[in-house]
Amino acid sequence: MPGILFWLLLPLHVALNLGSIVWFVLRGQGRVILRAKRDALLGFPKMWRKRQQIQKARLASIGDVWRVLDKRFLPLRRKA
Repeated sequence: MPGILFWLLLPLHVALNLGSIVWFVLRGQGRVILRAKRDALLGFPKMWRKRQQIQKARLASIGDVWRVLDKRFLPLRRKA
């Protein structure tokens, strides 16, 4: 995701992550979700470096990426 879209959508991403933590804690799975989030944060520096390399080679414009993003808050569920 191009930088400007990353920063614009980051607050929503953080809010949804906090909501998922609350959801799992209420379901008695707080330890698992907190461990998963901790592991994700520990891997962040490596992924950030990888993201920077990918963005340098990106061919799609910001507009191209924005057009293909699903902007619905809750995407429709597909029937199995």
